[in-house]
Amino acid sequence: MAKEIIVNATAEENRVAVLNNNKIEEFYVERTSAKRLVGSVYKGRVESIMAGIGAAFVNIGLEKNGFLYVDDIIEEGSPYIDLLDEEMDDEHRKKDRNTPPPKITDILKKGQEISVQVVKEPLGTKGARLTAHISLPGRYLVFMAHDTHKGISKKISDPKERKRLKAIIDEINLPNNVGIIVRTAAVNHTKDELKREAVYLYNLYRHVEKIASRKSAPSLIHEEYGLIQRIARDNLTEDVNFMIIDSKQEYKKTHVLLRMMSPKIRSKLKLHNSPQPIFEKFNIASEIERIFDRRVSLPSKGYIIIEPTEGLVVIDVNTGSFAGKSPEDTTYITNREAAVEIARQLKLRDIGGIIVVDFIDMDSKDHRQSVLQALLNALKNDKARTKVLNFSQIGLVEMTRQRMRKSLEGVSYNTCPYCGGRGTVKSLVTMSIEVIRLLEKRLKAERYKKVQVTLNANLKDYILQNYKKALELLGRNSRCNIIVNGEAHLHVEDVRVNIG
Repeated sequence: MAKEIIVNATAEENRVAVLNNNKIEEFYVERTSAKRLVGSVYKGRVESIMAGIGAAFVNIGLEKNGFLYVDDIIEEGSPYIDLLDEEMDDEHRKKDRNTPPPKITDILKKGQEISVQVVKEPLGTKGARLTAHISLPGRYLVFMAHDTHKGISKKISDPKERKRLKAIIDEINLPNNVGIIVRTAAVNHTKDELKREAVYLYNLYRHVEKIASRKSAPSLIHEEYGLIQRIARDNLTEDVNFMIIDSKQEYKKTHVLLRMMSPKIRSKLKLHNSPQPIFEKFNIASEIERIFDRRVSLPSKGYIIIEPTEGLVVIDVNTGSFAGKSPEDTTYITNREAAVEIARQLKLRDIGGIIVVDFIDMDSKDHRQSVLQALLNALKNDKARTKVLNFSQIGLVEMTRQRMRKSLEGVSYNTCPYCGGRGTVKSLVTMSIEVIRLLEKRLKAERYKKVQVTLNANLKDYILQNYKKALELLGRNSRCNIIVNGEAHLHVEDVRVNIG
């Protein structure tokens, strides 16, 4: 497996492509005008308390107040969900679920100041999701304030390595009221490396506390790293060949971070000096342009269609021009290819929420199980939490994927102002009939000597070719001169009526 990380950094935005065998596996975009909030720590002020749902609204200086649940305040609270939830061990999850929360009114009062961390970006009309349990991630460890738990990432499966790492963190001398989670990147790393990072993260937290004591709410007291440095911290591991950046400034910042957190890995960091755009150099520019295409081709000449809707994402699988040895064979091969590609597309587009996959119907139970297993296997490397249900009675596979922020498509695109998000516009026939109906309504309500209608140029030509007699009849009956004008720039559904 050959992995590379390609970084394009500009003043306006940073883009990162993670390649696996020369194919884009993950793609991230972060704009300077809309910085990510997850991981940043604020000193906030409680604006209101909703006792009925056990939550509070906290002003942290953003446009919308953040949302803080009672079980994100009490002991054994939630750590840095977006980055770390996939690394929490099952014992810690269970402990959190089984701890009965007290009443929020016993913990918080209106006007109270509290340090909180953003664990979920604001989405739509919702403010940021907050926690009062500050978690500071390093390369190998996660420092957790107000949480005495010491655990090992559930993704570290080797019993001997888990035992070694557990012994190391038990020997690290930290205060009793803080916790540590060992991340997967810590595998095969030394006690000195882990101890050095633990001390660094603890000192960083003390610095955050000091800043919080000096500032009044609402204010930012610790800002999470930007996209490029987060990728270097979390993704630049031993199995990555190199990380290459086309900006000297970002290269230097990342080099400083790695020197502090992981000196051994610094040799994997490269600077792109060529005048050729970096994505073109690695032959991925065209693939990035196609990331949001509705239709995604499969190796067998089949394809999938990805349709985001307001409530969920629908994925349809089609055989296209592929023909196997038999109809069942054709269907099975296409569905297996689709399962792998769907898992890749979910990561690539950062799709979250409810996802429904309409695989092609298969008669064989073994084939259905094989396709489902292919999907599950392909999702194993996805850091976002996923839950996949078995085939339904009508052949659908329903799943959910953790959604922490807007999808990549949501960041890059707005709803089409012309079709209103429908993906379609009214036909020329429909619009012609609507224009005539509109004129009939206006001329019945009041008499006019002259009416001018301005339409899209193509609609004007169509209506005069096919509905000229209807317009003339309407004009005679209403004793009105109807004049039809065309403008090329007008949208096909934009009809302008001027009287006189």
